[in-house]
Amino acid sequence: MPPVVGYSYIGWNQVRAGKPTRFADKRVRQAMSYLTDTSRIIKDVFLGYAEPAVSPFGNASKQHDSALQPYQANLDKAKALLKDAGYEDRNKDGVLEDKAGQPFEFKLTYFQANEDTSRMVLLLKDLYAKAGVKLVPFPQEWPVMLENLDKKDFDAITLGWTSSIETDLFQAFHSSQAISKGDNFIGYQNQELDKLIDAARRTVDEGKRMPLWQQAERILYEDQPYTFLMRRKSLLFVDKRIHNLQMTKLGLNLGSLPLENYVPLAQQKYTQ
Repeated sequence: MPPVVGYSYIGWNQVRAGKPTRFADKRVRQAMSYLTDTSRIIKDVFLGYAEPAVSPFGNASKQHDSALQPYQANLDKAKALLKDAGYEDRNKDGVLEDKAGQPFEFKLTYFQANEDTSRMVLLLKDLYAKAGVKLVPFPQEWPVMLENLDKKDFDAITLGWTSSIETDLFQAFHSSQAISKGDNFIGYQNQELDKLIDAARRTVDEGKRMPLWQQAERILYEDQPYTFLMRRKSLLFVDKRIHNLQMTKLGLNLGSLPLENYVPLAQQKYTQ
């Protein structure tokens, strides 16, 4: 898949009202990724028109470490991680509680007008319930979502980012951006990652820069500040009269230069 294809994710808010949330614990975030059966989401919701995302870097990107594989659904691993983090079903009601007796319940915010996302959230609710985690679907209108992102007033949220030929991690994951109205709206901070991002951004030599990005990717893979979901595939229908269509490293050259598309004069039907 071309490296410029964006990705969807679930962002786990680690700080709310100035206090750490349950998602500040890396074990909890890892558990949530093991509970998120991305392969099933792709099959049942998106009818196979997607591929799992490992990180912000696509599989075709030089920034990507090919040794990293998508998290696979694993209920037993998820339960073990949650137990290690202090969550057990103490009152036998089917929902995990922390050591203080508070149930593991959270709202997943999503854009209410997207039907595919709505179906995905309902599937996730069932998947998480198998481990005793209660997901409460929380659909919102777009302006309300943006306002809550700016205020960091949410439990978890599912959204997407675009990608580029070389994706810069600074905006979404650098600690300096975990500020009011900053795009690190989940409050994720990792000083080792910050150093790698800073170093990669000032390294001109590609042969030295790409290993830095790959080290950064390995940290994100371990920390799971997002549960990386998928990269969508496109199903395109193009009139056979259109010539010079080619699949490039950046995807189909539909409407792009320097490989311009055209219809031969003898087959043209429209003049304007």
